[in-house]
Amino acid sequence: MGILDSMTQAQQQTTEQPQQAMEQPAQQEQQGSMAQMYQMVMENSINAIANTAEERIKQKGPIDGSADLIATAMVSNLQAARQNGKTIPPQVLMQVAKDLAMQLLAKLGVPEDQLDDVLMDVLLRAMEQFGDMSQGLITPEEEQQYVAMLQQVSQAAKEQMGAGNQASVQQQPQQMQ
Repeated sequence: MGILDSMTQAQQQTTEQPQQAMEQPAQQEQQGSMAQMYQMVMENSINAIANTAEERIKQKGPIDGSADLIATAMVSNLQAARQNGKTIPPQVLMQVAKDLAMQLLAKLGVPEDQLDDVLMDVLLRAMEQFGDMSQGLITPEEEQQYVAMLQQVSQAAKEQMGAGNQASVQQQPQQMQ
């Protein structure tokens, strides 16, 4: 459980980021509730995977194991919200998934120059699993929002790779093997 112990500490720092956005007065109340929701969902995500993180990563490897943990955390949060008559906006759940993936990959020691590529792999696999696991938990409208966000992330990653320096482009084929 060493991965998750240090993630809990890092999570406290991560929750400061959405709270900084609350400085705009017109959107302060909405962003405040989004920041609170983000913090709650992030804490629930860490708790949902705490007991199985290291074992699952050892069994499935860093990419598939992390993706599995993230998808499990996302579905656990959705189920808990639905049981309480609540919803979690897709943008909040996606931000939690991204931040959770970043924390897991950092704890696993993924080199910084490979982090973006590995993060993309983890998120895409997590979202694929999430799509399979969330049947009946999300509305068709929410599903379309997830698809649109994934397309934006994929497009941004492609543009970043195209604009990257030649060394990072040369590393790409090695990472795909």
